[in-house]
Amino acid sequence: MVSQQSSHSRGRVLAVLSVVIILLVFWNIWTPAADADASSIASQRADMSQAILSELKVSVRQTSSSPPKLTIGVTNTHSSPVTVFIWDSPLDPLAVQLGLLAFTPEGKEEPINLPTIQVRRLMPPGDDAYVTIEPGQTEEREVMLKRPMVPLDQLQGKIKVVCKGEWKSVWASKKEDISAESLRNAGADEAALKGKFESESVDIEL
Repeated sequence: MVSQQSSHSRGRVLAVLSVVIILLVFWNIWTPAADADASSIASQRADMSQAILSELKVSVRQTSSSPPKLTIGVTNTHSSPVTVFIWDSPLDPLAVQLGLLAFTPEGKEEPINLPTIQVRRLMPPGDDAYVTIEPGQTEEREVMLKRPMVPLDQLQGKIKVVCKGEWKSVWASKKEDISAESLRNAGADEAALKGKFESESVDIEL
């Protein structure tokens, strides 16, 4: 009787060990596969983000020398509409104060140092914080260059200007097709596209 109980007990132990071993084997198989899938998804998302953001062309042009004004534009060369969260983007009315423009005087290799500000904004963003740009369309903002943010005494003659920074959030759709939660989260929305932007260097004269 004792022998039969001992045999049954060993049988149960072996059965449990077998199940544990099988689970461990499958775990070792599934985990690398899951990691690979996650890595693949992240890579695909990065490629998609770069493909769409590269179709947003940032431009700068001088619209006035006295007072000195620049117009910053974003042209959508993608085949679908895009919606841009304008905070810290080329379309931000505070582009100059945020340091998105770099000015290099003629004969210099490095841009001059400009003071910048930190902005505290009310959350969630208002409706005017988003702009939908249709395919082939351009959205523009005019900015004025004035003291003390721009040391005009250091910017005499020909100046090279570049607008560069990072998109906080861009969606490959119209604003009305974006969920309210995504719009509220704005720069923290994981579904939004993020990446760097930089205009071509242009010459202005002050």
